[in-house]
Amino acid sequence: MLMGNISRLHATRADQSLEAIGLFRGQAILLMLLSHQDGLTHSEIAEKLEISPAAATKVIKRMEALHYLQRRPDPADERISRVFLEEESWTVIRQIKNAFQQIDQILLTDLSPDEKDMLIKLLNKVYANLLEQPAGPPEIQPDL
Repeated sequence: MLMGNISRLHATRADQSLEAIGLFRGQAILLMLLSHQDGLTHSEIAEKLEISPAAATKVIKRMEALHYLQRRPDPADERISRVFLEEESWTVIRQIKNAFQQIDQILLTDLSPDEKDMLIKLLNKVYANLLEQPAGPPEIQPDL
């Protein structure tokens, strides 16, 4: 329950920080994704963001209207469009990174370097455990 509470509060703080920049979380995640891998197709974006292709197209159009993104036809197949960052987006990407660095600083306040290292190791173990677990509801063991 504590992990859920921390996760929700972290998301709330992130949303508040992103709102000050003028973005929603999905928009910021899209910009960060493209900052690492520019030129993705709509379907690649939808897959990586784990959203429907229609939702991906909607957020791409909104970001294009803000002059953060540009769609261009794929040189090998003009039926496919690829999404690229515009120059204006780099300023916003820096603001997004700064916002998350500030949240991380708050999150880790009063932890020693050793405690931070241990927390990261433990969270990586927890994450790996969840990745190894098959999808679907967990099996419930009957009380004996």
